[in-house]
Amino acid sequence: MITQDQKSFFHTFGYLFLPRLFNEEEMAVISERFDHWLDAERDDAPFPGESRQSLYSIAELEPRFTDLVADDRIYNTVEALLGEGFLWLCSEGNLHVGDTQWHPDGTRLNYRPMKVHLYLDPLTADAGCLRVIPGSHRLPYHDDVRPIAQSDRPGTEIPSCLVESKPGDVLFADMNTWHASFGGHVGRRQLALNFVPEPTSEVHVQMMKDNYDGVLRNIENLQYSQPGRAFTDAFLQSENPRISRLASKWVELGLE
Repeated sequence: MITQDQKSFFHTFGYLFLPRLFNEEEMAVISERFDHWLDAERDDAPFPGESRQSLYSIAELEPRFTDLVADDRIYNTVEALLGEGFLWLCSEGNLHVGDTQWHPDGTRLNYRPMKVHLYLDPLTADAGCLRVIPGSHRLPYHDDVRPIAQSDRPGTEIPSCLVESKPGDVLFADMNTWHASFGGHVGRRQLALNFVPEPTSEVHVQMMKDNYDGVLRNIENLQYSQPGRAFTDAFLQSENPRISRLASKWVELGLE
């Protein structure tokens, strides 16, 4: 369980980095299953490296990743940061190409989604590690950053914190936090698990529905295969009580 200081850090700065959360043996399995699904989606053809490849629903498709969602190290940490009643949003497996300019993962300041990042390759300051602007998940700083991030100023010159990582490290981040990556190799691998706090209004539920529609658009635009649904029956009907609880709102809404 994380400490109160770590919780305060997350809410103040918009991210929390936990090193060595998973060991080498665990990461070897995670890496192998990740490669299996991304390769299979390309029919085992070499990754062309011309543009990012994404596989949404990778955690719902792969039982090892579904177990990862329910693992104490992920589940309990997210619960500590988002509170009881938090829900599943989506998952994604990405092969990144080139620089990722400064951006938040959408601006949703009234209902804050979280992305849990697991990078499967070592990433350093000169080789594509994530850069974050601490505190940029909250107003007014969030809006103050926008014109700077979208200016002609080189992205590496914008003051930020470098989150250098090795396989096994995990980054928990408010999706509103401005972040970027520069200088990474083609095909650097990222597994992302996404969550939302407990919805307490129709506005929150509508944001979940809008995100669902966005996932379907990303499936159409970024995936080689296009299954046409965001989740799987195995995930929605899981016998694992944690997964069942996380998926319960999607079942209630009749979305798949």
